[in-house]
Amino acid sequence: MSSSHNSDGHPDKVALKAALRSFLDARVSLEGEMPNVEAARWSENNVGAHPDSVTRIEEFPAVQIFADPLQGQGAAIGVARVAEQLRPYAARVAFAGDQIAEVEEIISTATHGHFADVDRLLLPDVLYEGQIPPERAGDRDAVRNRADSYWQALEESDGTVARFAYRCDRYDNGKKITNNLSILLSPDAAVHSPASCVSATRPARPIARNRRFPVIDTDLGIAVSFVLVDFHPAPHLDRPDCGTFYMAGLFKISDDEIRSLDEIREILPLGISEIWT
Repeated sequence: MSSSHNSDGHPDKVALKAALRSFLDARVSLEGEMPNVEAARWSENNVGAHPDSVTRIEEFPAVQIFADPLQGQGAAIGVARVAEQLRPYAARVAFAGDQIAEVEEIISTATHGHFADVDRLLLPDVLYEGQIPPERAGDRDAVRNRADSYWQALEESDGTVARFAYRCDRYDNGKKITNNLSILLSPDAAVHSPASCVSATRPARPIARNRRFPVIDTDLGIAVSFVLVDFHPAPHLDRPDCGTFYMAGLFKISDDEIRSLDEIREILPLGISEIWT
């Protein structure tokens, strides 16, 4: 990692992003040098892993990288190519000094369908990389709390709990699932807004647990969150997407509202134990 530090003595944002980029470069076929990665705690899709056992990744065709110097963590959201197939990808990497301390990856198997379109992740939204004007930005607590209100809204199945901006849309594994007529053909059989998506989860009695925010960036209005959300089967609904959703949420926050939301997720067995606390 670069030796550049901010006034608090932490590695600065540029250094953290460079370190995460170096990790991703070395992650490809596990070639190159990853600082002390043998000693790092690693998981893939909520299962403990080791560099010798993780899924081999051939390349990262498109990823966006975000970093939080105060927490010494970075996150990558985008696409990985595995066995010549594009897969939605998210990672959290924590550093201890110049060493990698933790690696948490989601390599999704849901690539296409009513709630996934991995090809759309090949052109990451530049919105997430845009600076927020100071008068429209929030402090760290405000950004985190506004993003967390989305998980709270899910628990209550009440879309009014999360404050969504007028221009907000939600994307799952690249697929736009709000204001999209194609969702009429999905099990929801509805055209959703971000708020109605949340309210429609009531039959599944969702529980959003282990809500973590490894990256908060007030300049960009970015919050990256990792979470497990239990969606229970509903007797009167024949839905294929029950289980525990292991998700990385990428939130854009401005004017104390959620301006955009991307989720990278993998469905795991319902009630699976938490690897990270």
